[in-house]
Amino acid sequence: MTPVYQGTVDSQLFIGSMPPGEYMISTLYSFYNGGDMSSWISMPVFSAAGEFAVSDTTLTDLGSVLFQPLLSIKESSFWSTSISSKAFVTRVFEESDLGSIVLPQYPQIQQQLNGKTSQSWKTDELDPLREKLSVLATENALAASPIVLPTTQQRALAAKFGRLASQQDGSWTTHNLPTNSQLYAALQIDGKVAVGGELGQLFVSSDWQQWQLTKPVDADEAIVWMGQTADNYFALTSSAKQYQVYRFNQLNTPWQKVGSYVKKDPNDWLIQNGGLFAAITQQGTLRIFNDNKRHDYNPADNSWSTDKSTSLRNMAQLANGALVAVEVSQWDGVGSQLISVDDGLTWQSINRNLSLFGDIKADVSLPVLTDNNEVITLSRNRKSSGEKSQIRIATTALSNADDSSSWQLHGVAKDNCHSLLPQLTTDNTLYFLCDQGQIVSTSDFGETWQTDIDRDIAQMQAQYETFIDELKQQQEAEEKAKETEAETASEE
Repeated sequence: MTPVYQGTVDSQLFIGSMPPGEYMISTLYSFYNGGDMSSWISMPVFSAAGEFAVSDTTLTDLGSVLFQPLLSIKESSFWSTSISSKAFVTRVFEESDLGSIVLPQYPQIQQQLNGKTSQSWKTDELDPLREKLSVLATENALAASPIVLPTTQQRALAAKFGRLASQQDGSWTTHNLPTNSQLYAALQIDGKVAVGGELGQLFVSSDWQQWQLTKPVDADEAIVWMGQTADNYFALTSSAKQYQVYRFNQLNTPWQKVGSYVKKDPNDWLIQNGGLFAAITQQGTLRIFNDNKRHDYNPADNSWSTDKSTSLRNMAQLANGALVAVEVSQWDGVGSQLISVDDGLTWQSINRNLSLFGDIKADVSLPVLTDNNEVITLSRNRKSSGEKSQIRIATTALSNADDSSSWQLHGVAKDNCHSLLPQLTTDNTLYFLCDQGQIVSTSDFGETWQTDIDRDIAQMQAQYETFIDELKQQQEAEEKAKETEAETASEE
């Protein structure tokens, strides 16, 4: 099986051809790079997913296989330990039609398979347990893509497996979109909400319940950002080697490609490259930040102007229009936090106190800028020699943000929840992403905390242990049956 990188960002497609026969997936490999460490892990699959058949001139569509950590992947111990209970692999039972998405990229194969039915996994007695694991994992999908809907300023969180959480009156509601892919972007248009994600998929709904799939771009592109101005809507897509910029006026009109950028490797030999990010300026124009360049789009004549800019590792635009970012460092890749109130023409550096090693999650986290120009971020309180400092929520005026002594320290940050989500900030309520995917918030600068979106790791762990027990019993029964059959044969 060969990995295919078109159309996905956080998911992975595999395509291949095999001789006719019956197969099992033996191993799933996963890679993690958190900035402070990187590692590979191999997970045995086999009966966790089951058996499938390959036949001549027949498409075998295996849908989605998921890798679900049960411990924090951001801890080095996850990658070094060999205990089997740290993660599980299973297949997703929700229907998928990868053939219609992938095959158009291979017209010769599509022609050979035209009119023929596809096949998938074989059914067996472990399917009910696999399905329970699948449901639990997809219901607890990691929601790590924060969104601000431009028209209403409504906050949302996009997740894997078509999960979308929206905030209304301080509470969160989960919506299930008909896809197994990762979602990234959303906007409101013509009284409807449109949500974009991997494989060129755009889902449209007028009530957040019934979703209609449209495909404004090819399946080899993922829709990763959408924004709007007074007269136009824009979208940014990511493919294997390029970013594409589109412009459109209505949901039912074709998207017009207005820009294209080569995708740079974050680590290019000895050079650390910045990413590509989009924003809408205060003048209502589209601006693209691509590594060390800033590109402005003029819709009047469909042209671009380019100027020098700061290389950014991450960037987000807040509901108040401010840009918050983390710059690229040529030393370790992670530079200072930055804030811009002039659409990225100039950047204010944030000088805070963190440990040189060990604070990577707080280090790469974005800051917040409130409507009254107060900066909110995470910082350590200085302690005397031998005393351990704590990561706390810290505030200061934007004009003093480059002075590390100006910070006012507040409550202690919640353990293992050091990734601030500035796009979700409303009034004084701050939201954080935890290492295991929970979303927590505080409205009093860390004095008290509440869990807004939980992930039931314990239930997934228990269900996985039930699956393992059932699998062992089945294997023991098969071994016993073989022994009995052998004894009977020897007696004859």
